[in-house]
Amino acid sequence: SNALQLAAQFPDDIYALILLSPNIEINDPNAWLLNNHWGLPIAHRVVGSSYSTAKDSSAKYKQYWYHRYRLEGTVALQEYLESTMTKENFEKIRQPVLLLYYYKDEMHQDPVVKVESMLEMFEELGTDSSAKFKKAMPNTGDHVLGSSYKSKDAPGVEREITEFLHQKLKLPLAENFPNK
Repeated sequence: SNALQLAAQFPDDIYALILLSPNIEINDPNAWLLNNHWGLPIAHRVVGSSYSTAKDSSAKYKQYWYHRYRLEGTVALQEYLESTMTKENFEKIRQPVLLLYYYKDEMHQDPVVKVESMLEMFEELGTDSSAKFKKAMPNTGDHVLGSSYKSKDAPGVEREITEFLHQKLKLPLAENFPNK
């Protein structure tokens, strides 16, 4: 999400975008309530706490991700998404784009962010169709695509990114850099 906003705002400073399950819209039909009058008190009542706690409580998860965060953060996130993840901003983006997302079927897809919204964003990008690429990653099994701690196909994600950088953008592979 931040990468999209930066690309729209600073087009001369962003060469290309690699989007791994970008948060265009939270995958919860009630998320819109957060940014409206009484949204935070309603969230407190529903959650029963001032905090949201991740379902994954493993040590590895806690080592790399916030396990527990205040609900005010979700309100701020919803406000950010509503004000920046817009067709007007997407149309400003002209850079090459790779979009990867978890989708296998209706029952097995990103539980955190809406795949449908990612695909709508992709179509609204101002990027020429010859420079934008999207691919479902059905074997990742998680919203977090690129981490071997969460994804069941981090090597596949790495392959897609490498192909985009090398074959589509014509950037040299690391082993071809001088002084390696």
